[in-house]
Amino acid sequence: MVLASQAQHGMWITEMMHGGGTAYHMPFAMWFDGPLDRGAMLKACESVLARHPVLGCAFEDRDGELHLVPAADRPPVAFVRAADVDGLVREEIARPFDLGRGPLARFTLAEAGPSRHLLLFVGHHLVFDGMSKDLLVRDLAAAYSGGPLPPLPMPYGAAAAIPPEAAAYWREHWRDRQTVVVDGVSGTARTAGRGETVLLDLTGELSGWEEAGVTRFELFLAAVHALLFRYGNAEPAVAVAMSTRRPETREHIGLFATELPLYSAPTPDTTLAELARDLRARLRELNRFRDIPAARAAGGIRPRPALAPVSISFRRRAADVAFPGLGLVAEWKMSNHMVRNVLHLQAVDGADGLRLTLHYSPDVIGREHVERAGEHLRAVLAAGPGLRLADLPLPSAAPVPAPAPVEAPVPGAAAGAVDGELVEQVRQIWMEVLRIEELALDEDLYDLGGHSLTITQISARIRKRLGVEVPFDVFLDDPTVAGVAAAVSELRA
Repeated sequence: MVLASQAQHGMWITEMMHGGGTAYHMPFAMWFDGPLDRGAMLKACESVLARHPVLGCAFEDRDGELHLVPAADRPPVAFVRAADVDGLVREEIARPFDLGRGPLARFTLAEAGPSRHLLLFVGHHLVFDGMSKDLLVRDLAAAYSGGPLPPLPMPYGAAAAIPPEAAAYWREHWRDRQTVVVDGVSGTARTAGRGETVLLDLTGELSGWEEAGVTRFELFLAAVHALLFRYGNAEPAVAVAMSTRRPETREHIGLFATELPLYSAPTPDTTLAELARDLRARLRELNRFRDIPAARAAGGIRPRPALAPVSISFRRRAADVAFPGLGLVAEWKMSNHMVRNVLHLQAVDGADGLRLTLHYSPDVIGREHVERAGEHLRAVLAAGPGLRLADLPLPSAAPVPAPAPVEAPVPGAAAGAVDGELVEQVRQIWMEVLRIEELALDEDLYDLGGHSLTITQISARIRKRLGVEVPFDVFLDDPTVAGVAAAVSELRA
């Protein structure tokens, strides 16, 4: 039993509260051409599982703390002959994971032709991240070639406190931005939904920036912020995927990444280069707290699939590795057919150039707007570092329709007939966990600084003292003492 990281805890409770579908499924396909040794490849998959024990884990809440525990079954490594490879891929991506039983990873080797095979890996994001793809290919190649693949220790297990400076940083910088304007369309994504993709090759647009003194990632990030600003977002908010790997976890497959919101406040006179350098400075400050989830540090942020309506994953791909006698084509940017916000930009920068996938929810924004946004982004990157944002060769922002009003639930509305003693027991549990001496029955948990750990600690104490397992979604529907007490009363009936 090993204590989960803060990032894992946040992702776990988000899925438990919202229901993630395939939003946290991470598929990775490797196509092999040539005389593949099936036995050696299956054995290589087993060697990878033995080397990275996190792939054989499940997650268990014990007294308000989340732990990694051995899965009920070993991750499957299967061989199939597939007449419909596309159908197999869709089925494997959609197959659910049981977070409490595991396993949270699986390999499928499919024979697609006499000398063509697909090795499909699907892992849950709780145990796998973008950089893990490079490590997976490298370790598979080493094992397939007959090289040693010594096991690694479990990389989690240390409790992490919130440094005061991290809490102060997020209290100052956090902005609740759930709505974004893209190509004249105002979109809000509150839950993960079905996703579609638009593909772009932006290799040619990165030339001409060498003298600006910024990295390719900083350039790309600035272009996205500039585009959002020109669309009418006065203070663009973009969640950025950041690696939390340290020297001691550099070789480990697992979740060593976090997604943190980064804000900007440009003006029409700001140049692209100035914006890029400003964002670089903001990133360096943010990087100091990359191990600390914003929701945990700031408090008062409801668990949600995404902390910003737009997000970026930008990854430098590792050098290609060789499988003896085989040609390899890897699909580095596979879609899981869901998206957690309005727009997610997944960029992979490799020796063959910069490839971008725009993931979007068709229930929130139409494909034509996403395609146009992609071409607008291309125009921004091609504009050059000295151009003012006001002079970018883009259409003026279209009028933004007012968002439809959302009816908020009435706090504690269901608690009228709940036994007073039960309400007081729940209130005492809240005060213990929140470490406060007085609490009204209709005060919102998140207004009191509650976060994901608070929820699991309250739930654990209710389970232990009152004998009731409170569903986590209660803390979304009515996060008050009265609301939770009403739920406990109903479950007891």
